[in-house]
Amino acid sequence: MKKLTFTLLILMTLQVHAQTLTIWTSSENVKAAIATLSSKFEQKYGVKVQIDVLNKDLTTQFKTAAMTGKGPDILCWAHDVVGELAESGLIEPLDLTKEFKSNFIETAIKAYTYKGKIYGYPYDIESLALIYNKDLIKNPPSTMKELLNYAQENNNPKKNQYSFLYDINSFFFSFPILSSNGGYIFKETKDGLNINDIGLANNGAVRAADLLLQLIDKKIIPASTDRSIAFSKMKEGKLAMTIDGPWAIDELKKSKINYGIATIPKVFGNKARPFVGTHGFIIRRSSQNKDIAKEFIENYLVSRDGIISLYKKDPRGPSRKDALTFLSKTNPDLVSFFQSATDGVPMPNVPEMGAVWSAMGSSLNLIFSGRSKVKESLDLAVKQIRNSVKSNQE
Repeated sequence: MKKLTFTLLILMTLQVHAQTLTIWTSSENVKAAIATLSSKFEQKYGVKVQIDVLNKDLTTQFKTAAMTGKGPDILCWAHDVVGELAESGLIEPLDLTKEFKSNFIETAIKAYTYKGKIYGYPYDIESLALIYNKDLIKNPPSTMKELLNYAQENNNPKKNQYSFLYDINSFFFSFPILSSNGGYIFKETKDGLNINDIGLANNGAVRAADLLLQLIDKKIIPASTDRSIAFSKMKEGKLAMTIDGPWAIDELKKSKINYGIATIPKVFGNKARPFVGTHGFIIRRSSQNKDIAKEFIENYLVSRDGIISLYKKDPRGPSRKDALTFLSKTNPDLVSFFQSATDGVPMPNVPEMGAVWSAMGSSLNLIFSGRSKVKESLDLAVKQIRNSVKSNQE
């Protein structure tokens, strides 16, 4: 009965508003996937789906258009813009049933949640994981202590031979460890993130940063290591382990590396908590076609078959559990990355996140170069972030 009522509402809406549903994306692959899903929808509702690919800054273009009541009905974009767009009143909050939300990994739904309201439908999910070479290490370590012991036994710094390398100076890549022991960026509350409560210099974060410094001091990882260095050695078959994401897999396959994927080892008995990123569909608040947009998204784009179609054109980890079950039959890598994402933390979707990247990037650089003590450097980073937050609030 509810479905019938909703269908009648859509048909009534179509009699009043335009017969074209517009979607903006930055990906030709996503456009191709949506195009394959739109034919049945177009036939059923008599609505043309127009998909535009914009290669420039999609966020800025959307804001500029939406502020004048123009732009797409649906924006296909990353979740971390949600806070900025919601604060501007440009995107539609969603009323999703518990049953509908249960189809998705909780972290993905959480990523599109801002101040207690959901603003998007996730279709993919990505996070970092431990990638290892099965020819060099058969069983990946489950704890960071095991990993460090293995590295110390097998490293030969004088010959530039290392067992475990990753982009240690990057806050993005080091966050799984920094957040494992109680460190956090902004405090999570039932009403969303508290941007005035910053946990990047608490006891847990300091202890984790001390561990990262040990990797440098004990010559387990050279301080100059970046992603390019680590991944090059991984592709050459000279590295046992690294921390990287699903975007690395195609190149490893081309390099014929006998790789495996596991969750990042536990730190002090706690799970590593990598950043989680997701893309999804967002509805413009001033759109005259919101009801039909919801119908297309919920029953076509982010249905089980819809997400499978999206994956085939744009292979990213699926956000739906049933789509994962189907796709993992032929791609077991998805399960490992999915598990890592389950343990992870959605990339904060608040505008204040911009200050975090610069402050923490500088902080790690100061620590690993020996120019600042751990606690001192993290305190400085938190002070810089807090000042930036305060400035934005004034």
